[in-house]
Amino acid sequence: MTNRRFMLLSVLLTLIWSGLWARPYPVRLWQIGKADGSSSEFALDGDSYSDISKRFPGCTALYTVGRSSASDVPFVIPGPSDAWAGNPQGGLLVRFGVREADPGAALRLRFDFVEVHSGSAPRLEIALNDFRTEVQTPAGADQNYLDTRKTSSKGLCAEVEIPAGTLRPGDNILSVRSVSGSWMVLDAVTLEASTPVKSAPASTGISLFAAESEPALIYGRTRDELLHPVTLDIANWDAKPRKTAWSYDGKAGGELKLAPGLNRMQVGIPEGYDGRRVRFALRTPDGDRSVETEILPAERWTVYLVQHTHTDIGYTKPQTEILTEHLRYIDYAIEYCEATADYPDDAKFRWTCEASWAVREWLRIRPAEQVERFLRFVKNGQIEVTAMFFNMSELSGENAYKTFLAPIARFHELGIPVETAMQDDVNGVAWCLADYLPDVGVKYLSMGSNGHRALIPFDRPTLYRWESPSGKSLLSFRADHYMTANFWGIDRGDMEGVRNGVFSYIRSLRRSGYDFPLVAAQYSGYSTDNSPPSMQECALIRDWNEHYAWPRLRSATVHEFLERINTKYGDRLPVYRAAYPDWWTDGFGSAARETAASRKTQSDMIAIGGMLSMAGMAGDRGVEGTHDELRRIHENLLFYDEHTFGAAESISDPQCENSQVQWAEKGSYVWEALKSAQMLYETSIGRLQGDLHRSERPTLTFFNPLGWERSALTTVYIDFEVIPRDRAFRLLDEQGRALSVEPIRSRSEGRYYAVWADRIPAMGYKTYEVVLDEGRAAEPEAFEPADRVVENDFYRLEFDPLTGGIRSLVDKELELELVDGDAEWKLGDFIYESLEGDRHQMERKIFERYRRSGLRDVRFTGAAAGDIYTTVSFRGTAEGCDPDFGVRVEMRLYNDVKRIDLHYTARRLPETDPSALYVAFPFALDGGRLAFDVPGGVVYAGENQIPGTTASWNTVQNFVSVRNDRAQILVSCDAMPLFMMGELLNDPYRQPRTYEKPHLFSWVTNNYWTTNFRASQEGELNWSYTLTSCADTSNAAASAFGWSNRIPLYARVMPAAGADNGKARSKSFFRTGCDHVLMTSCSPSRTGQGAVLVNLRETDGRQAELTLLDAAGNPLTFEVVNVLDEPLGIRTSSLTLKPYENVFVRLSR
Repeated sequence: MTNRRFMLLSVLLTLIWSGLWARPYPVRLWQIGKADGSSSEFALDGDSYSDISKRFPGCTALYTVGRSSASDVPFVIPGPSDAWAGNPQGGLLVRFGVREADPGAALRLRFDFVEVHSGSAPRLEIALNDFRTEVQTPAGADQNYLDTRKTSSKGLCAEVEIPAGTLRPGDNILSVRSVSGSWMVLDAVTLEASTPVKSAPASTGISLFAAESEPALIYGRTRDELLHPVTLDIANWDAKPRKTAWSYDGKAGGELKLAPGLNRMQVGIPEGYDGRRVRFALRTPDGDRSVETEILPAERWTVYLVQHTHTDIGYTKPQTEILTEHLRYIDYAIEYCEATADYPDDAKFRWTCEASWAVREWLRIRPAEQVERFLRFVKNGQIEVTAMFFNMSELSGENAYKTFLAPIARFHELGIPVETAMQDDVNGVAWCLADYLPDVGVKYLSMGSNGHRALIPFDRPTLYRWESPSGKSLLSFRADHYMTANFWGIDRGDMEGVRNGVFSYIRSLRRSGYDFPLVAAQYSGYSTDNSPPSMQECALIRDWNEHYAWPRLRSATVHEFLERINTKYGDRLPVYRAAYPDWWTDGFGSAARETAASRKTQSDMIAIGGMLSMAGMAGDRGVEGTHDELRRIHENLLFYDEHTFGAAESISDPQCENSQVQWAEKGSYVWEALKSAQMLYETSIGRLQGDLHRSERPTLTFFNPLGWERSALTTVYIDFEVIPRDRAFRLLDEQGRALSVEPIRSRSEGRYYAVWADRIPAMGYKTYEVVLDEGRAAEPEAFEPADRVVENDFYRLEFDPLTGGIRSLVDKELELELVDGDAEWKLGDFIYESLEGDRHQMERKIFERYRRSGLRDVRFTGAAAGDIYTTVSFRGTAEGCDPDFGVRVEMRLYNDVKRIDLHYTARRLPETDPSALYVAFPFALDGGRLAFDVPGGVVYAGENQIPGTTASWNTVQNFVSVRNDRAQILVSCDAMPLFMMGELLNDPYRQPRTYEKPHLFSWVTNNYWTTNFRASQEGELNWSYTLTSCADTSNAAASAFGWSNRIPLYARVMPAAGADNGKARSKSFFRTGCDHVLMTSCSPSRTGQGAVLVNLRETDGRQAELTLLDAAGNPLTFEVVNVLDEPLGIRTSSLTLKPYENVFVRLSR
């Protein structure tokens, strides 16, 4: 009984004690706002938050208790990370009166927030009279809240305990200042006391809070008089203007006129006080107010302000509107150059044309006199033309970059210098450009990076030499955001914002170790993508330079800045021979069907270019307009592969007209390219048809557009007129050898067949005759796999009937188990992933809310042994997919070739909640490294790439390899380019990026973005993977496998002819004479007469002797050219290539 009483008493005391401590501050001195989860009572809540610097000097509000209201305080307080507000140390000054306070009265200052920046929560400096401390605010949920005004955050608050004795009778001033981080949105600010405090009205008057030395020099009464500028923060608590005299170290300075509220007043003292502490004082009726500060030495910097128009083809408006606007902007630029002719040179209008596409189109349609005006300003350096067609993702392969850079040839004809390439917004760039650009005269690359959902390479703006795999070099600048100076307010004419921005920027550059007293900051005429140019910034630059001697501002082109760097500091720059992968390519997973169509068409265009080249080398004069049609198709592919995918509101409002129209226009580029490419196949085959072997039997000809003899699987459609329904037949070569054939499916008038085309000559073709046999054609035979195992001479494959995946895969030649048996997922497992509604975690760069599931209700649907391969099929259900149709998986184990295919079919249900599909490849290879090919070379994940670029997911062109010194495992995908490296999403922004095991995951679909990309995709998707393994660990072996899998062997069926025409059954126009020199494309040269442009690349890091050999093995003479097909002065039949060197050659008939 006694114990029970003791326990009850203990519980009661605990409750009482907890209650006391739950509210130790029962006296509320004052509160600003209402703690109700809303900021509606504060200023600017219903207006543009970016106007804060106009309404509140220094982004700081003054509040007098008893006289002010919440509407005198902005709802958002920005911090030093908020460039849109001028990088201020925003805050709040609260003045309140105390008549009498208990000396033992402790205080608590409480902040309630509606939202706080999720990725950069501010740290606050709190000062009350003589007390000072700092407090870290909690991170919120949505860094886009200021634009969306939607949040899931609740209960965000921060508290500061203020010791007894801090209050004093009379006026008390509380200062809240953001010293680091980004913004906070206020709900309420409350000051409470532990014991009663008698309040009194706050008095009026003047307070001098701070004197801040600017690291600058300004002009005095003459240009010869230089002064140190100092900014005084002065609060005029009166409701009317006041005057006051200021002094420094007892010397009279002058008189200041103060408006009501906070005043930030710049004063100047004579040059020569560098490093000295100076006391500044104000004379007031209540006595002098003074503060001391150290005078900072002037930053003798030049800030090169580079105006450009960021080219987003879409995003702000439908593509058809955007395209025409960019042409009009060039006319404006000419006008502004003329309008500022009398400005000081530093302030003259200058403009960099970010995209060459717009300039090419403008030059084509403008009258000669307008073009002459344009050329005049190009040649005097006020307008710069750059090299990039527009801002590209890494989806396009190397072949597309010939069209991408083609406008430069026209610029060269007009005498337009093109020495700079500019890639903005996108945080990566194709590695092949480091090879191509130097050979066309480009020396510089500028990258205006956007850190949205991405890391930005390096920890500061960085100048370096970016090298191709072979060592060709561009002086490169990783700039900050492409609208850096817009964040300062330059487009609004906001001199105060620009001043804060410039000095804050220089401070941050110095802190980060930036080495040079000059820097470039990009901006647009207005703070929006696709902005027209503007000349109002020229007036601000002129006014700045009339006031400031140092630092100086200069209106400049990016070339001017980089040329200056190269001249003065070029020998000091670090060198990076590394790829620059792009974080944003995961967005292409939001349109898997269209992305697959783009990849198919790119592969088709390599085949078409090769076939047209064969026709030209055979003597065909071609079809008029073919070059223009090739260009048009490639441009349509570029317009799809370009980084702008859709409307700004594509996720937040996917059903609105702008989102719908922009996606319809974006998608149309790829479908038009696909359609046109199929028609161009007909052009190419039509030009070759007369040279093909014909006989009394039907014929089937395969065309190989690659530079080596190869065998590959191809799908052929044959009419029943040629091969009657179900009739047995053989495909025979000249020696009577038959190809392996399997039926796939039928239509009413014909049938599709899988054919293993064997040893088709390099850059050539081979014709087979169709021999009809008696009886029915053999069909694949159904069988029941014993012990869930199928095998051939190369592999033993054990499947898992519960998941539809591969439990074990043994390479019999290598005696290796290729599947990690300890992995969570099996080889080929189909995975659904949900972010549980939280798509913003990718923006926060924290991945913590998700769930994953595999196939359910899996059932074995059959196995069959055919002439080419053995198939094992499953069907299951998965989240996010049509349960009635199911997810269908087919494994194919080839009979006579070391190859496995995995084929998937799924019908995606509409789903706007963030979710994704993957296929798992958990390989087992001791010490295995992940390697994959990109345009221009091979990347080892997390190794030979620019620090800070993506190594979590990557866009793969033709193959991914897991390799060690003994073997490599290869995967190639026809449709889906995205692969997760090492693991599924798990702290994807971790740097440096390493992985414990060489696991791969194909990222099939996702809708993880918050803008630009698609919110949902639905319908049937079909895609396949091809796998092999080998002891040859070279890039050459991997490239041959990957390119052979992706580039089609085009087939043409011809009916029986009246007689044998005597034409050759096979032909090779040429082949590469070195097995580690890869031919990436061959296409007709614009020089005509059967000449072809060939692109080749050494793959293995070894010196190579490049020869092109005819069918008899004789070397052919070729001319070395650049990507534009411009001669470089070398004509030879043999060329020594450096390791990894890329070269273009022209081969004449």
